[in-house]
Amino acid sequence: MSDKNTKPWALYHQSRPDKIENIQRYYPIVYLPWGALEYHSYHNPVGLDSIKAYNLCIDLAKACGGLVLPPIYQAANLIKSYPGVDFKKHSIEFSESLILQTCVEYFHQLIDAGFKVIVCLSGHAGEPHLNILRQVSQDFALLYPSHRFWTLAEFDILPIHMLEANHSALGETSLQLFYDPESVDLSLLPQDRPTSLIEDGISGLDPRHANAGLGSEIAHLFITNASKIINILLDEAMSKTQVKMEYNILGRTNLPVSKIGLGTWAYGNNVYGGVSELDV
Repeated sequence: MSDKNTKPWALYHQSRPDKIENIQRYYPIVYLPWGALEYHSYHNPVGLDSIKAYNLCIDLAKACGGLVLPPIYQAANLIKSYPGVDFKKHSIEFSESLILQTCVEYFHQLIDAGFKVIVCLSGHAGEPHLNILRQVSQDFALLYPSHRFWTLAEFDILPIHMLEANHSALGETSLQLFYDPESVDLSLLPQDRPTSLIEDGISGLDPRHANAGLGSEIAHLFITNASKIINILLDEAMSKTQVKMEYNILGRTNLPVSKIGLGTWAYGNNVYGGVSELDV
């Protein structure tokens, strides 16, 4: 994505302490891309969830400032153990208890490292994996009211007509084509029948129509919407008058697209980050 208005940012693991501290002084935001090593059908790499989350986090850091951690290749509830399908190979699966422990320890360590805003972007949306990560954010928001925590999946803040939860289907494949086109081979998909979860490990709209242009649209709208929330969180975290944040993520519902939001942050009588704040 364009670097035209890039804020101070860096990759945490490639940065010296002086660079980290210079960025943290004004942008104490850290991005934790949470991925997986999981079978994503014939046409996508097994690290798709991590590649997607990592690149979206980099683009968020460019837009909002902060530091990006290396991806976590650790996930529960993979297609490997999904009932009714048989895709045992090419997935490395971990327990839900380990996901919880890892997330809690990461958050504690990131607070100790001086970050005020922790954004955890999960490229993997298996359940309860994703809800475990969300719950940790909510718990830490109560424990550390002067900090801000946000766990999300990319589809949380996008309209359903553009992106919904999927596995290696149109949305994920288009993002992969945008960020890492050489890792995708659409010619490996079946040409004589529809794709399916049972036969191909694909859940969602037909990935044979995937293209980098759609991936670019998805990524840009995600960055636009997420940046609005992160800027609010940063302003509050840097404020001398700290207020308790009531945090709630709204899942997908049967509401019209215009009414679907990503949750609200309530400060006294003011509500931020609701659907009125976003063009979804």
